[in-house]
Amino acid sequence: MAKRRKRARQVIQLRVTLAGWLFLLMSLLVGLAAVRSTMPMMFIVFGVMLGVVLISSVLSRGMIRAVAVHRELPPRAWQCETLNVGYFIRNRRKRGSCLGLRLEEVKPQGIEDARGYCVHLPPQTVFRAGSRLAVYRRGRIRLSAIRVSTQFPFGLLDVNQRIQQPTSLVVWPAKGRLQSDLLLHGASQSSNAPPSRTQGGQDEFFGLREYRQGDNPRWIHWRRSAGRSVPVVREMAHPVPDAVFLVLETRMSGADELAAMHRETRLQFAATLIEHALHRGYLVGLAMAGNDVPLVFTPATGRGSRCDMLDALADVNGSTQVDLDTVIEALPPRTLQNAQTLVVAERPGDISIRCMENLVRASRSLRVVGPNALDEIFEPNPLTSGEEGAA
Repeated sequence: MAKRRKRARQVIQLRVTLAGWLFLLMSLLVGLAAVRSTMPMMFIVFGVMLGVVLISSVLSRGMIRAVAVHRELPPRAWQCETLNVGYFIRNRRKRGSCLGLRLEEVKPQGIEDARGYCVHLPPQTVFRAGSRLAVYRRGRIRLSAIRVSTQFPFGLLDVNQRIQQPTSLVVWPAKGRLQSDLLLHGASQSSNAPPSRTQGGQDEFFGLREYRQGDNPRWIHWRRSAGRSVPVVREMAHPVPDAVFLVLETRMSGADELAAMHRETRLQFAATLIEHALHRGYLVGLAMAGNDVPLVFTPATGRGSRCDMLDALADVNGSTQVDLDTVIEALPPRTLQNAQTLVVAERPGDISIRCMENLVRASRSLRVVGPNALDEIFEPNPLTSGEEGAA
């Protein structure tokens, strides 16, 4: 009973192709000729032509009804970059193959139409149809359903079915190119910060201890080990990486296309700088205006922190009304401690003197970047056009 109810909910649509309309027109002409001439052979030909249409409908419906599809899509992607998507197609029939299958997304917004193909799918087997698509809109893109269709065997009818598989894709702002290095130090190469208490590294001298099984013999301190029953080894520690904190203005100064383009450039710059700094081993923090409230991400490293900051950049839309002073006032006192602070604003002169004094007092170094300075140090992705994020 459950299988019958499930099959009853499957809506299979049928559409006559151009070749099908021509074939039906020829069938109609043959039928008229058979009526006028009363020749038995003409009636036989007319019946065969109608039988071809009927057989095509029955075979195509049976194949589409037996197909199950599962979409394989990464949860995040960069804007204007090629994304690989896979469709796992399964033939649930015990007998009979599925032939000439085509798959496509139903009304995708913000991405190029993704398509997959499967020429022959034997019974009780699974096939992965790979496809590539380009994501050209920043934000969260929602995919609703997959359309599976076939025109087998004669190409007269296009029989399709929509398989509901709702999911979402977070599209980060496109990566541009930094024309100058804004980082004062190479955190993973030459940090001037004191060594941390995390032992087990090979960068900074931490102390001496007795040798344990499994220690690297190259770290044995032979001079101190002389005359001891148990050798001693040098204990090393990793240096504390430098911190970069980005204060970003996401509110648009106007409602025209130029203001939207400038805001998209700032978002691309922030995403590029975050990716570059994390790759070089920095602790990276971010403060920005969300859609309703200020968002503050303390300096950290790792995949989780990276995804949180880039997701916040992807979610920025036109309803952001929080100004940069409110964002700066929402910063905890210790957030900027010993950090290289970079303020990216549309109008740096609008920042209050009190907020600037607080940034100077809390940061190790401070730099304010306006639109003109941003054009000199950053080149946005040429494939973007400054359009708003997806809803």
